[in-house]
Amino acid sequence: SFHCLLDLPVCYNSGFNVLGEKDPQTGLHCLGYRIDDTEAVLAAGRATGSNVQSDTHYTCDTCSGGASDAVAGYRATVKGTVKEMGDGTKSVTGQPLLSNIQMLDASVVCESPAPQTVCLSMDDVEQAPAQVPEPVEEPEPVEKTEEPEPEPCSLDFCVELSVSYLLAYTVNGDGTITMELTYDGNGWVGIGFSENGMMVGSDAVIGSTDVGIPQKYRLTALSVDTDTAIQLMSPEEQTLTDATVEFKDGQTVMKFTKIMKEPNQIEISMGKNNMLGAYGARPTIGLHARKMNFSINLSSGAAEEKAIPFMSAWLAHGIIAFIAWGVLVPTAVQSAIMRSLFKGPTWFKLHQNINATAMALTVVVFAIGVAVTSKEGAVHFENSHERIGLAMFIIAVLQVLDGAKRPHAPGSGEEKTLSRKAWEIGHRLGGVALLACGFWQMDSGIKLYAIKFNGAGSSQENSVILGYWVWIGFVVAMLVIGGVYFKLLRSEMKSVDQNDDGSKEEQVNTTAHISREVDEEADA
Repeated sequence: SFHCLLDLPVCYNSGFNVLGEKDPQTGLHCLGYRIDDTEAVLAAGRATGSNVQSDTHYTCDTCSGGASDAVAGYRATVKGTVKEMGDGTKSVTGQPLLSNIQMLDASVVCESPAPQTVCLSMDDVEQAPAQVPEPVEEPEPVEKTEEPEPEPCSLDFCVELSVSYLLAYTVNGDGTITMELTYDGNGWVGIGFSENGMMVGSDAVIGSTDVGIPQKYRLTALSVDTDTAIQLMSPEEQTLTDATVEFKDGQTVMKFTKIMKEPNQIEISMGKNNMLGAYGARPTIGLHARKMNFSINLSSGAAEEKAIPFMSAWLAHGIIAFIAWGVLVPTAVQSAIMRSLFKGPTWFKLHQNINATAMALTVVVFAIGVAVTSKEGAVHFENSHERIGLAMFIIAVLQVLDGAKRPHAPGSGEEKTLSRKAWEIGHRLGGVALLACGFWQMDSGIKLYAIKFNGAGSSQENSVILGYWVWIGFVVAMLVIGGVYFKLLRSEMKSVDQNDDGSKEEQVNTTAHISREVDEEADA
């Protein structure tokens, strides 16, 4: 097959040889020339072979052909120059070596008669001498630090998922796969099977010495709450065999055998599979200390780490939310508190325009969250962060509409109507509630981002959270200090000398006049 010829390092690293037709007496291909340009053969073969899954052969993952192209039986016309003759034996090394290789389509006819191939008898095959390298003079021994030899793989294939996490596996002949995961520490370990590389919607096997045996779970949500994030499969679906997990010699080792194709579960195939690896810093199943998203071809052991998707989108979601609710909304509130510093309706225009900008950014934040969640295939409004975000969005829209439809302010010498008093209380309470929810929402968003992108419990997460709350503490302090100061200032302005009746009356009238102008312009 193209897969065996072109995907497996053990095959293409040994070099290629042109084969003649099969000898009818032995059933073996006759030997043609050796080829000294492996890359030329790989490039031509991969361009010719199909990368579509086949029912008869393993898929060639490095090929680029379509469904109509061949999956096995690669044939080509090879053109080249004889570089050197063979060693004279009836074996591969006895054949001439070609250089300046051109790989042509099999339909191309050689310009000169093709060289005669060498057909070996069974005796030749059995008696073919082993290739012995020529002796060379050994250099003087040099003292050097001996590096420890790598541990042998416990199963057929080993894949290093991280410096402290190793996956070993064997595909058995009965439709099952045996896996062993080794973590250099004492914690829970797990491996997930995914259709799209996303956590939510995937299946997983998780083992912990606290639980005792590895079990199968469904990954249901991105949440700091373990009961929300994972769901234990039913007893009928717990079909693992030879499942063990133990902590020994400083390592947590989980081993199990799993059926590759089961009803209502993600199938494990012999070709490429999207998988997730994760482990925790403690045996109790909870937040992962590290997770990996990788693609692996089980037939060859070839694996590659995949970037966790939508990282930039979620980062933009968080940054825009911080600008809206960590900067703009507090500034709008502060402009209302400090309105005594501004002339005329300036404070109101600032309050209105800043809030309008914050609302527009909130729409963008909400849209990003909904769109990316849909692309991830996750359930909408599944966790508390998403549900509070939805509630905040609705209340913020109502708050804006409420501000636009506010009752008119009283004129000079008039008392506030009951509806105006009720509106002011409701508008202020709504604003305070939204601001407080926004502060909590941004903190939970930082934690969810850290969980999703391998930062949970890290120094980076702790630094970001500390910096965030230092900023929020400063903002709240400014709001409180500003509120107290200007409340006292207004009280002091009204506390004039009772003996100076004329001055008092003039000040009160002037203040009322300015207040009326501001409210009238704001209403306009």
